[in-house]
Amino acid sequence: MILLLAIIVFGGYLLPLPFAVAAWREWFRMRANARPHKWRRAASATALLALTAVLPLWVYAAVQELRNNYSYIYPSAQIGRWSSLVLFFVSCFAEGRCRTFLLLAAAGLLFFYGGTIGELP
Repeated sequence: MILLLAIIVFGGYLLPLPFAVAAWREWFRMRANARPHKWRRAASATALLALTAVLPLWVYAAVQELRNNYSYIYPSAQIGRWSSLVLFFVSCFAEGRCRTFLLLAAAGLLFFYGGTIGELP
């Protein structure tokens, strides 16, 4: 049980940013593909833009959490929880390897807003 808690707590801090960068890198590699699926390409673009919009809120919340000045009841935490849940849902329909990176970044955001806040001393 402690191992699961450690994965959730540290995953909330370590997963979102590197996998967001990897998703953008894969997006640029994927655009060279000659036969895109239009609806999957639209889902990928939407998820990438949403992830990019949510990352500054995550950085703010992570810094405040590390300063022990943040709570799960703050409106920014509620917005973060709901937006990461929507991001996870939209990422399920993205295309190719970009989907994997988007899902891992969204899972990291869910770990942070759902489990990490308030766990560190």
